[in-house]
Amino acid sequence: MTEEQAGPTGPDLTQGVPLAQLPDGGKVLGRVGEEQVLLARSGAEVFAVGAHCSHYHGPLADGLVVDGTVRCPWHHACFDLRTGDALRAPAFGPLDSWSTEQRDGKAFARKNGKPALLASA
Repeated sequence: MTEEQAGPTGPDLTQGVPLAQLPDGGKVLGRVGEEQVLLARSGAEVFAVGAHCSHYHGPLADGLVVDGTVRCPWHHACFDLRTGDALRAPAFGPLDSWSTEQRDGKAFARKNGKPALLASA
């Protein structure tokens, strides 16, 4: 059975992840429904984007979060965490993005097609 057939893993981000588990530059690999999602913090903002690079499906949870971007560990493609847009080759396709919100000391993600942004409270 492949990883995709096994289904997404990690915490259900619709149920929230404690913000204390997400330091600046930190990442949490989770899921929203049947989709694998990367929750990442850059400064005072928290974002949610697709968990795999659009180039060769590299694991973005193993990449770097730098200045509002996430960089793929395999071939160094770079994506804007705010929009999911591919900023640097070899990836040209964007990542899906999720909306985020904060309540009760947790960050939540939900799919709605809008940029995924959470300003710290």
